[in-house]
Amino acid sequence: MAKALEKICCHLECDICADRYKQPKILDCQHSFCQNCLEKYYTGRYGGEPKMPCPVCRRETVLPETSIQGLKTNFHLMGIVEEVSLQEKVACSENAKVICEICDEKNEAMHRCLDCAQNICSKCHTTHMQFSAMSNHTVATFEDIRQGKVTVKRALEEDESKCNKHKGEAMRFFCETCEELICRDCTVVDHCKPEHHYIDSGEASQKYKETLKDVFTNFEKDIEGLQQRLVASSQAKHKLAKNITTSLKAVQNRAAEIIEHVKRQEKKISDEIKQIQEVRNNVYDEHDKTVNMLLKGKQHSLQISKEVTNTASDSDFLSLCPIICKDLNSLKGQDPPQFDPTLSHLNFSPGQRIGDINLGKLEDHQVSKWEMSGEFGKEGSGPGEFDAVWSITATQPGEIAVADNRNKRVVICSTEGHHNKEIPLQKKPRAIEATPDDRLIVVDSTKYVKVFDKDNKPAFHFPTVPQSEVENTEVDLQSVAVKKDGTILVGDVKRMVWTEHKLTDGKLLDTIPVQTPPYHLAINDATDRVVVSGDRKVDIALSNGTTLNTIKPTINGEPVQVCAGVFCDDSGVYVAMSNVRLGYDGASNILLCDTGTGHVHRYSLGGTFLDCLAQGLFFPEAITFTSDGRLAVADCYSVKIYQD
Repeated sequence: MAKALEKICCHLECDICADRYKQPKILDCQHSFCQNCLEKYYTGRYGGEPKMPCPVCRRETVLPETSIQGLKTNFHLMGIVEEVSLQEKVACSENAKVICEICDEKNEAMHRCLDCAQNICSKCHTTHMQFSAMSNHTVATFEDIRQGKVTVKRALEEDESKCNKHKGEAMRFFCETCEELICRDCTVVDHCKPEHHYIDSGEASQKYKETLKDVFTNFEKDIEGLQQRLVASSQAKHKLAKNITTSLKAVQNRAAEIIEHVKRQEKKISDEIKQIQEVRNNVYDEHDKTVNMLLKGKQHSLQISKEVTNTASDSDFLSLCPIICKDLNSLKGQDPPQFDPTLSHLNFSPGQRIGDINLGKLEDHQVSKWEMSGEFGKEGSGPGEFDAVWSITATQPGEIAVADNRNKRVVICSTEGHHNKEIPLQKKPRAIEATPDDRLIVVDSTKYVKVFDKDNKPAFHFPTVPQSEVENTEVDLQSVAVKKDGTILVGDVKRMVWTEHKLTDGKLLDTIPVQTPPYHLAINDATDRVVVSGDRKVDIALSNGTTLNTIKPTINGEPVQVCAGVFCDDSGVYVAMSNVRLGYDGASNILLCDTGTGHVHRYSLGGTFLDCLAQGLFFPEAITFTSDGRLAVADCYSVKIYQD
């Protein structure tokens, strides 16, 4: 019994004062603190601010008008504190006399009425059970309570079950519109139908408990995934440490052979290795710190949510349910940061010559070295020529499709540049994308998206709004991407949305608002990421549109003028960019200025810059990866192929 109480008690202490909770207030993150502690914390650091970060996890809670006092009291936690305190009192009664709380004779109490929450002596116990109103009360001996056969429970507080607006009225209903418990009078005063929808509190409790079960399951999977990530991070860090040790030993052994000539190089390279170790360990530590914080947050939220769901009274549960749902929904969308798996790649390659004091060089495989392995195309309209390549996509193995904008065609060619076929179009193609079943999706300047079959023949077309709204809806379709299941995403710059459609018939499935003009789109199903590129920035979002990170690329420390094509997979986010500007000659013809400034950068899925794959590009508009892992860049009048 004592061990059980000790285990429970450690969870009943305020993290600010390290004492038992007193009038605990619960924040949006489900952390609770004493009201007085929170008031001192808020007044001392954030007085007057509308929001307050949690002292533990730093997640912010928007404060009500009445500040800390207006936060919800965690009656469930308060009840547990009272129950444990009573349990401790009973547990200690074996060594200390407990006085009867009913009579004035100061008799030793041997029983406790769990319904009245009073300790009673044997004499009062007999009298107590003779009253008809108390005959069904549960009365237990202290010995049974000490052995854990019976759990001491507190009596429900008056203000927990009664309406604070209508005196004496029990809160028997739950308003789903306002997400709060209400009484019968509330249903005809402040929560009238049809503006408000309310149901019986018991029904509501059962309903929301069932709803949370699915959320709990997903959270358990999330927590398991976070734990696996920590294991993977630990293993990678161990591998790095092993490689660091091996590399240092190799350096030292090589240095021993030509020690009188290479002391300076030995120190230089050793310092480089140690610097890499420090930098990368910091990266791993930051990753682990973030994941641990997210893990603790989700574990805490799940534990508290389960505890409230399983043990709280209906009124307690429904009082806390909105906070629980809000907290779980908030955490649900938070994905852990990615760490670059190549951070652990390190080895020392010894030099072959001794005479010129060539100790060797450090091979850091984290940094990719991309070189151009091929280029095809030139300005024009004939075979092997392009006039503004706006989009590019990998189709079958060894083959790519190129959107030749001003020539109003899509060119199917090999990755070596051999033209295999052309698809003539009525309008200028803006974006193209291949589907898993070898169809080709084409977006042009019209209101309809075109679908071509595997033989490159027109299959059907579809609008991005309901057919009845096409005529009166202005759209500006600029981009397209396809999920592994065939779902088509189309970027609409005019309406600032992407739309999702069925592959079989183009049926509209969903419309997702975006914050960045979707001139270019990319998808990574494995990480549930959608990348939106436009103007001077790139957003990394979840498939529901929630923006996780924003990339604002720079070239030579200056913000880029144009963020163009994007590609996304498990290795990161690839972005084409340039500082090209539009100008005009004396005859008012449009000219491209500052060409040759194009780059292709790679970023982590968290938006951190990793490396530059290509630079000196004329005007890169789109990128893709071929079936054999090479980078293909649509560079205005040509296609350039890069290899790692």
